This record gives sequence, structure tokens and C-alpha cells, in this order.
Amino acid sequence: MLEAIAAYELWSFLAWQDIRIKYRRSKIGPMWITISMAVFCIALGIVYSQLFKTEIRELLPFLAIGLVVWGFLSSCLGEMPNLFVDNAAYIRDMRINPLTIIFRALARNAIVFGHNLLIVLGIYLVFGMWPGWVGLLALPGFLLVVLNMLAIAIPLSIVGARFRDLSQITQSILQVVFFITPIFWFPRLLEKGSWIIAINPVAYFIDLVRSPLLGHPPAPMSWAVSLLTLLLCSLIAASVYRSKSKMVAFWV
Repeated sequence: MLEAIAAYELWSFLAWQDIRIKYRRSKIGPMWITISMAVFCIALGIVYSQLFKTEIRELLPFLAIGLVVWGFLSSCLGEMPNLFVDNAAYIRDMRINPLTIIFRALARNAIVFGHNLLIVLGIYLVFGMWPGWVGLLALPGFLLVVLNMLAIAIPLSIVGARFRDLSQITQSILQVVFFITPIFWFPRLLEKGSWIIAINPVAYFIDLVRSPLLGHPPAPMSWAVSLLTLLLCSLIAASVYRSKSKMVAFWV
């Protein structure tokens, strides 16, 4: 892990190159991601504000921030099962720290997340909103989310290299999680203590970033569940990495 962190110049450069190559010859480059996300947020905001009989001033910021954070989470989790397979050339032909490849993917998605935050800034300007100093809590919240993604990515990428069906399973699960997570609907619509939110760690991840950006601190339960998830996933990641990481080169 320390070796991978020390190689930050390598994986950060490769992450930025991935985005540059994908949008080569495009006039606005990765801003296309932000534009498509913004159009999607506005369309859903208009429709669901009518369905839920809610003012768009309340729903659109809630929805937009939720979708931006979900975009980061789903991109990280969705590509991890095939991550080592897609980078098989690096693994087979050179001696490389597997964690460097994972850091590269996380950095790439973090850059896209940063671009999509412009949507949130635009909403602040349109509605005259500002979260105040409490908005700074989004920084440690996002860091905790990234650490959870790293802990989940390690076993997911290793097991995905061995069992290729894991990618399809993960995509199917993400589709279900999207609808049962309070991204475009308010948690208050459910009964207090509903199991739909209680057992869904993604809901707590999103709350860590969204609540501060909306101007109020995250629920203490969000911090507690996210820290507990990080601890459990880190133990699993350490066990899987120690026992199976050397086999990845043969599986890909």
C-alpha cells in the first residue's frame, strides 16, 4: 500500500491521460460528462418535483448532489471486477504493484467527480444557496467514501479476475441499489427506521457528502456505518490480497 501511495505521480498521470485519450479531438473534453449529467439532473428534477409535489428548489439540489455522488460510486464499483482483466498487459508484461492500477481507476473517477461538482456550483448560483462552513465537512466525508471504495475495490478486482461473472452480478446489483437508495426521493417518504435505508451502506456514503453540501452535518449514523464498513472491508481486502494477489497474473 505504501509503495502504491508513493507512486502517486504515476497513477495520477495515467488517470488524467485516460480522460484525455477518451475525449481526444473533442472541443470541451470531459465537460461532456458534466453536461450530460446536468441535463439528466434537470430533467429528473422537473419530473419528480411534480410527482412528489415538492418545490424544485428543494428537490433539485438534493437530486443533483445525490446523482453526482452516485456517479462516482457506481463508476468505481462497476469497473472494478474487470479492472485487472482490462489492464492485463501491464500485469503480464511488467512487474507492477496491483494497487497502483486500483489507485489509477479511483483517481480517474475522482477527477470526473470534480468536474461534475460544477453542477452543484451552478445550482448554488441559480437558487442563491450556499452551505456555509458546514460544507467543509464534505471533504472528510468524501475521503471516507474513497477509502471505502478502495477497501471494496481490492477484493472485488481480485475475485473478478478469477470469476468473470462477477462483473455482470455487480452491474445487476448496482441497478437495484440505485432505486432503493434515496437519490431522487427523500428518506422522509419512508417510515422512520425503514430497513431499506438501514441496511444500505450506499445511502450512508451519499449522506456523508450530500448533507454538508446542502448546509447541514451528516447524521452520526452515517459516520458510524461508514467507519464500520471501512473496517470490515479492509480486513477482507487484506485477507484476499495476501492470499490471492500473486495469482492475478495467471488469471488475466
